[in-house]
Amino acid sequence: MKLVEMLRNIFTSAETVNVNQQLESARYQLAVEDFAIQMAINLIAGTIAKCEFRTMLKGKQVKGDDYYTFNVEPNKNQNSSQFWHEVVAKMLYYNECLVVEMNGQLIIADSFTHDEYALFPDKFSNVTRKDFTFLRSFSADEVLYFTYANKDIRALLSGVMAGYADLLTLAVGKYKRAGGRKGVVKTDTVPTKDEKWQKALDDLYGRRFKSYYSDENALVVLPKGVEYEEITGEGSKKSTSEVGDIAKITEEAFTRVAQAFKINPSLLLGNIANVDSVVDEFLTFCIDHIVDIIATEVNRKYYGKKSVLAGSCLKINTMCIKHIDIFSIAEKADKLIADGIFCIDEIRELVGAVPLNTWWSKKHWLTKNLADLEGGETQNE
Repeated sequence: MKLVEMLRNIFTSAETVNVNQQLESARYQLAVEDFAIQMAINLIAGTIAKCEFRTMLKGKQVKGDDYYTFNVEPNKNQNSSQFWHEVVAKMLYYNECLVVEMNGQLIIADSFTHDEYALFPDKFSNVTRKDFTFLRSFSADEVLYFTYANKDIRALLSGVMAGYADLLTLAVGKYKRAGGRKGVVKTDTVPTKDEKWQKALDDLYGRRFKSYYSDENALVVLPKGVEYEEITGEGSKKSTSEVGDIAKITEEAFTRVAQAFKINPSLLLGNIANVDSVVDEFLTFCIDHIVDIIATEVNRKYYGKKSVLAGSCLKINTMCIKHIDIFSIAEKADKLIADGIFCIDEIRELVGAVPLNTWWSKKHWLTKNLADLEGGETQNE
């Protein structure tokens, strides 16, 4: 659509336009926009792909077929990291992602037709994956259909990024002009309609001077009556201001993309001072929202109302996203165990260690100053 609008602007304008300028501006817009969006999406998708998808059975975590599907192998051609990375990337980039189940495999659709209804389940037809097209249509209650927002974030960003692309085009043009070789040509002959003379000038300006400017060592022969004087000085040298302008405009564009996806701009730009607070903000406002979208859709479609109310559902654990230094959390881990909040095996899993799977490592302990609610007795540490 952007290309059509650009061509319309080029060929319907009443004034003379420079096609190269239009193409240059569009090229910068697409480059900056797509680069920033892809960086944001890859950051979010890669983070969620690290999560553990816990399968619950009547309120207790179990590791069965569903756990293997969500955490190891959703289908024969993708592992779980690849699968969830693609799901999140499509959901953020296209604002939707369709997943269908076929023969126990979860298949991500590359394209589909979505027929929406008010009182009946929506229909999905012409569902394709790579070179395969499903010969049947799917009802909404048969598929996992993830949507990110009410409006396409990428489409909204295109309008915002267009302004930054224009500014970037000007900044790049300024950079190219700064330090470019410039000169003044003087001729004794008054311009005439002599085709031979005009052809000689065109050859001089268009071919010979081009080679003179581009080659490291060059010599140009001037016709009689033509003098060339090259302009030198500080005005012809490149300065860091042009580079700084380009960097600032690009940084502003990245900031707008980060804000659109609820990412702290410093995280996307790599300028992180307070890592813990920035990552916590990222998890709270960005990751938790997307995780909730995925878990809710899986629970209502994959498990269903009856199973969810009975405690059988999917819970996505985001605690494994952050790197944990076991020495820095030793005292806090001891407190969590002593207060009965976590058992020893749960703490070991959180820090990346293998659970002991013993009766005492699975038991929740309380310190002596915390009474047992059942009989007022205390547990040993």
